[in-house]
Amino acid sequence: MSFRVNPYLQQPSSEGMHFTWFTEEDTSGEITITGPGLDNPLSFNTDPTFESVLSYTNAELNQEIDGLEQGSWLLGDENYKHTVDVSGLLPDRTYQYTVTVGDEVFEASFQTAPTQDNWDQIRFFALSDSETEPRGRVRRRDWQQGALDSESEDRPALEGSQWADTLGVSGDRLNYPLTENVGYRNNLEIINSREPDFMMMPGDLVQGGGYQPGWDEFFRHNAGEFDSGLSEYPILPALGNWENYGALNGGYGTDDEGRFGPKFGHDKFHAYFDAPPNGTPEHQDNYYRIDYGPITVLTLDTSNGEPDDSRDNYGGEGQPPKISGREFTEPGTDTQQNYTREQYEAAGGTDLADFNPGSPQWNWAIEQLEDAREQGQIIFAQFHHVPYSSGTHGLPMNHEDSSGQGGTPMRQYHPLFEEYEVAAVFSGHSEMFERSFVDEDGDGIGVTYYDVGVAGDGMRGERTDEEGNLLSYNQFSQWTADQSEPELWEEVNGVLQNVAGGKHYGHLEVNLQQTDEGAEITLTPVYSFPTLDSDYNLVDTERRVYGDEITLQTNADGTLQGAISGSGSPAFGSLQDDTLEAGVDFDGEGNLVFSGEGNDSIETSTGNGGNRLYGGSNNDELVAGSNDRAFGGAGNDIIESSLGRENRLYGGAGNDTVNAGYEDRIMGGDGDDRLFLSEGQVEGGGKNLVTGGAGADQFWIANAQIAANANEITDFIFGEDVLGIGGIDSVAEFADLSLTQDGADAIVSVGDNDVARLLGVNADELTADNFAIQATTEVA
Repeated sequence: MSFRVNPYLQQPSSEGMHFTWFTEEDTSGEITITGPGLDNPLSFNTDPTFESVLSYTNAELNQEIDGLEQGSWLLGDENYKHTVDVSGLLPDRTYQYTVTVGDEVFEASFQTAPTQDNWDQIRFFALSDSETEPRGRVRRRDWQQGALDSESEDRPALEGSQWADTLGVSGDRLNYPLTENVGYRNNLEIINSREPDFMMMPGDLVQGGGYQPGWDEFFRHNAGEFDSGLSEYPILPALGNWENYGALNGGYGTDDEGRFGPKFGHDKFHAYFDAPPNGTPEHQDNYYRIDYGPITVLTLDTSNGEPDDSRDNYGGEGQPPKISGREFTEPGTDTQQNYTREQYEAAGGTDLADFNPGSPQWNWAIEQLEDAREQGQIIFAQFHHVPYSSGTHGLPMNHEDSSGQGGTPMRQYHPLFEEYEVAAVFSGHSEMFERSFVDEDGDGIGVTYYDVGVAGDGMRGERTDEEGNLLSYNQFSQWTADQSEPELWEEVNGVLQNVAGGKHYGHLEVNLQQTDEGAEITLTPVYSFPTLDSDYNLVDTERRVYGDEITLQTNADGTLQGAISGSGSPAFGSLQDDTLEAGVDFDGEGNLVFSGEGNDSIETSTGNGGNRLYGGSNNDELVAGSNDRAFGGAGNDIIESSLGRENRLYGGAGNDTVNAGYEDRIMGGDGDDRLFLSEGQVEGGGKNLVTGGAGADQFWIANAQIAANANEITDFIFGEDVLGIGGIDSVAEFADLSLTQDGADAIVSVGDNDVARLLGVNADELTADNFAIQATTEVA
């Protein structure tokens, strides 16, 4: 006897949790809970129900996927659902639970939500468009070209490059280096390591709601074979357009066996997810409210708007004209032209929920917003179709370039969100990473919108015309991963590598901290960055943070205090020699600082991070704080990070000097650079990833002190670069060092301390000629 789906959590509250699991046999299960306030374990037995809607169809049983053994992804064909609703627990406490079914035992733990008036900090995540399916194990998606860093090499060529030959191309785009399966899997690994309180998924969980292997794959990632994060924290899902799609079983229409794809997808969604009542039984699970301590999350259903609409309703004789370019006349009423309510109900469906003004869902949303604001809650909302987007689905139905699935009808909710001071709205659909900000009344207190469609499927960016020019039709856009975080490509060990920036799989991490005045909300866009070897095999993925972290402040009643901080306001120098300092010339959180010409100094170590420092021409000094990006530009620059951590430091052209901090990413660029890597004051320093770039570079891996963490050097070149050690009494000559081999990399050690890992270097080939060793200087 085995679990078909491991126990997973839903409906979190301050006194309980809802548990669900699936087995392949009709055998009762038992869940036992132990923890604070329980003198004796709580124990519940289940009466499983057979979910026939989750059985495989003939099309699924007979499906073939190139690269996979036929049927190897299929499970047994029986699906028995077990549910237990547990209450009576203490708030903000950790409990252990054990689920036993036959001889199988599953153990995990969970935490109840805090109360509204007694909490310290909360962490949750938002991501969408995982669109799981077995094909994702072997498919790499096309990687839309984003902006390139000014210091970057060109992307690998579409023909004849090692990247194209190894990883492939799709049309006129390179393929992303990870399969969908690995991308999503590693993304979840990062999330799970951060110990979430809950996870929001605004739609497109699977590649076809009516496609059972897609659901099997989703739960393999989240409550099964690959990982089981949802066994320890709850999920808050929303319906997406793919949950309205039957895939092999009818698509948006009807298959050979009479199944209507959209209804079949909804039926499976309802089998897996159980939401609190919303007052309209036929709309159960479609839209709902969850209160998690001081937080209220409203989940809406954007599957269908009425009256039904289509692109075919515009531009013809006697019809309204189509608009073009950046024109915008109205948001429209419908998010999809794929099926109508009449078709859905003819197939027996009763749960289709209109979202437009006057509908039951609209009225319910107003009631919940009023109540949550009256209760002093911090309000978030989620739904699938992103209302403000620079991507594929950002245009209304009457636009000549509309996808027929635009999210603009959901702009109708914005006045409500602004009136009731919703902190942020999370969506997906365009498969981008984008932040927009809308403040209709201009009082500085608007609504922040995110497209978080970067879970594990498409690798899209801002939409362009046929010549590659950005269409830029989302006037509210503040940041996108593909354009605001330029790709930096460098030659590493003879092959082109993306060493920083660009659009990758990721998620939004949201942290709330209680303050004397209310709460501080920090929204951090995170990406899972793949590091590759010289054959483009995956070595590891790293948690990296984009440069658009923002902070919102709330009052004690949950309302917003004012303008977003960390949103990238600019500061400028002049043609002269300038000194620009955080806290004096700019606030130091999320600023763009341009010093321009002259021998300039920019100081952000006194700031709160998230800044970008641009030195410009001449010889500049840039002092970074934490989570900053510093670009030296032309000239012989000094870039200082020893007091900070997790910075990105780019020397650019010229002979630059870089003093590293902790967990920095350093690109020396052109020129003969000096890179001092053991000066960090945080966590003992080191753990930097360093690329010297072109020129004869000096990597000073121990200089008057030894970092607590070894640094990684990606491009040490024999006969050109040197490894420097200075002021270390125990190292007077080459023979005092220890050189070992770890896989493909050489390890340089001083005594018991590893000081450097040289990627792709054979330790046996290192000689005294590769080192510059300087003794301690006597000071009189």
